Amino acid sequence: MAACSTTDDTNSLNYSWEKVTDRTWAGGNFWANRLQDWEVKNGKLTCNEPNQKRPMRTVHLMKGRLENETGDFKLSVKTGLVNEGQVNPDAATGFLIGAGAGIDYRAAALIHHSPGKGGGWFVGVSADKKLFIKDFESDTTGILVEKALKNLPKEFTITVVGNAVDEGYKISVEVEGAGELKYIVDETKTIGNVALVSHPGKGENGGMYWFNDLKVSGEKFVFDNNRNVGPIITAQYTLTNNIFKINAQLMPIGSNDEQAVTLEFKLGDKWEKVGEAKVISPGFTALMRVEGFDFSNDVAYRVKYQELNESEPYYFSGIVRRDPVDKEEIVVAGFTGNHNVRRGVEGKSFDWDRFVWFPHNEVVENVTRQKPDLLFFSGDQVYEGANPTSADRQQIELDYMYKWYLWCWAYRDIVKDLPTICLPDDHDVYQGNIWGAGGRVTDKDDKGGYVHGGKFAQMVERTQVSHLPDAFDPTPIGQGIGVYYTHMKYGRISFAIIEDRKFKSGPNGLVPNTKSGRADHVVDPNYTPEMANVEGAKLLGDRQLTFLDDWAQDWSGSDMKVVLSQTIFGNMATHHGPKLQYLIMDFDSNGWPQRGRNKALSAIRKGFGFMLAGDQHLATIVHHGIDEQNDAGWSFCVPSIANFYPRAWMPLVDPINHIEGLQEHTGEYKDGLGNRVTVFAHTNPGIETGVFPSELHDRMPGYGIIRLAKKSRDITMECWPRYVNPNDPTTGSQYPGWPKTINMEDNYDKKAVAWLPTINVEGLVNPVVQVKNEKSGEIVYTLRIKGNSYDARVFENGKYTIVVSEPDLDKVETIVSVQSIKTKGSKAITVKL
Repeated sequence: MAACSTTDDTNSLNYSWEKVTDRTWAGGNFWANRLQDWEVKNGKLTCNEPNQKRPMRTVHLMKGRLENETGDFKLSVKTGLVNEGQVNPDAATGFLIGAGAGIDYRAAALIHHSPGKGGGWFVGVSADKKLFIKDFESDTTGILVEKALKNLPKEFTITVVGNAVDEGYKISVEVEGAGELKYIVDETKTIGNVALVSHPGKGENGGMYWFNDLKVSGEKFVFDNNRNVGPIITAQYTLTNNIFKINAQLMPIGSNDEQAVTLEFKLGDKWEKVGEAKVISPGFTALMRVEGFDFSNDVAYRVKYQELNESEPYYFSGIVRRDPVDKEEIVVAGFTGNHNVRRGVEGKSFDWDRFVWFPHNEVVENVTRQKPDLLFFSGDQVYEGANPTSADRQQIELDYMYKWYLWCWAYRDIVKDLPTICLPDDHDVYQGNIWGAGGRVTDKDDKGGYVHGGKFAQMVERTQVSHLPDAFDPTPIGQGIGVYYTHMKYGRISFAIIEDRKFKSGPNGLVPNTKSGRADHVVDPNYTPEMANVEGAKLLGDRQLTFLDDWAQDWSGSDMKVVLSQTIFGNMATHHGPKLQYLIMDFDSNGWPQRGRNKALSAIRKGFGFMLAGDQHLATIVHHGIDEQNDAGWSFCVPSIANFYPRAWMPLVDPINHIEGLQEHTGEYKDGLGNRVTVFAHTNPGIETGVFPSELHDRMPGYGIIRLAKKSRDITMECWPRYVNPNDPTTGSQYPGWPKTINMEDNYDKKAVAWLPTINVEGLVNPVVQVKNEKSGEIVYTLRIKGNSYDARVFENGKYTIVVSEPDLDKVETIVSVQSIKTKGSKAITVKL
């Protein structure tokens, strides 16, 4: 028997695990809750979780769903106890029917554990030999009808038939030779997902059940073969300098399954193989690379995997977008903080209709309408707790994969067709906060290091960053953990991708006692920025500062520069948590350590880099300062996709200079750590949107859009609520304070002390100009100018070297000993290239 067969003309699906190799993954036709609670073993789908604290383990059928269609349906499955002997009497096996009627089939696929609205109804057989129908929409209704069975064998088949009648649907449930029962349900209760259930019951002797020979049919079923979950669930790619890298993400295939995938491009009317890679486990990724190919046009691709005992290979398909070097405006979509559900899935009851935010359809649909060129996910793609289940650190690798797959499933329809940068943050590696401290092992995150070890961190990074351009310096850090900070050029935008967590020092033992019970949160008003500004604390580390210096100077193939990081260089949330507790300082921000923050901003502004990040659950626009207000770059922190830990920017002091016409709490400030920041916009919670569900939308979720206009060098920041259709003003608008447009040169807005003679360039338009202080030997800045004339600011009197070049043509001219002048434009020099 083939593993799976579907026949459209009979509206049926039959599935057997008889020839499926042993593995964790149930198959592409199913979603298991949780991943680690199920396995294929000895030709059967088997539940391996007996803990009474994890009731109602489910495996949802994906390719077939009961819909609002007129007609009958039929389900049957062979089942039995894995752990024969004494088990809890209310342990049970059977079907969950009508789960998640009003929500996306993927959201409904998460239904397990807790009863609640939208939960459906459980038809099954208990260990004490009772056939029953149980309400799974209420934790109080319980059993609707039950009947004692006779002669129940160890292995038996449960058959459920639903026939349309005037009163709704007559449900007939039978165990052949042992008994049957009938019950009438409302027609609305027969719409939704169908799932297999293994329920351990209450007590220490939890039951675990196996399943095989699943059969579903009937006119009420709608089948869709595109609703698969694997074997390849997504693929992320980047394209830079004509190098294409794609990382295919597979479900947990078994050791006896095929261990390789191939990459094919469609060339003319034919598919041609261009790459192949082995699947790396743990993590189940396959990285492929193509060099020397002409990417001047879009190219269709597909990743091929041949599943054991399947007659046809599986293809995951997408488009490699051409490098849009000639496109005037490059659009980047920015995301952070991917909460999938409201807290409480593992509680007493749960409103499945209201509190499942996955798969974030409105985000995907509205971002697609923005027609982005690049996607940037800045971190917390995974939350280890309550998303949708609490952290299982005993089975951390599979627990991570279970939650990572939700991100893959939600965003694959946009990720597959666009270059994507995805950076892991603290929750992705199952830490509340992370100070990487160069990769050391630690038992507590604030001491610095990785709590769950280097192998886990490596696995997480393989799933999220393997496809990024080659690292600037790939030398591993402690525990063999790799690095990925790198330079990406796309659409003539130069992106610096940095790791602002990996090298950062932990505050525990470095800063004075905060007296808050936490090493990172300061609530003592007597705690000063000088106390926090300790010697020896690192932020980006020497290696990344070297990289940023190199990146700031390299303008080959680039017109503008953007820094992508997990979070922003300031302490930009003054209030934390559901009760908005006031914090004096937060060391889990890139405002600390202050020396490291200033070194980073100094390096970035030398290339006029704009900064894009996330993490804060609070969107902001900030103009940063080092020695003076506003003398460094601008940052845009994008809002969370969804969150239940709000933050706010509400300083207890008035701004030095409030900016007229803007929100409250805008203007020039020093943050809690003494860093100079000018706040232009924020998304403080408190707005009642009136959009359902309020638990999601009133916490200011959404995404950011950055428009980079290469001709004018303008940068426009947009901040969109997730529910707003950007093409339909009647659905709403951007958050207050947005949009905001700046110019690239505003990212080094330090006041000029003197000027250099006007540089007039002959033979080239938009050349690169570099200014070097001859006294200090320091490069002051490097940028690609607009046009062929430029007045260069300098910040002290003296002599300077000016280098004018076009790196794309290997043309360069150097002028030494250029004396600064007092008045802009009072002298000029001509450079011929």
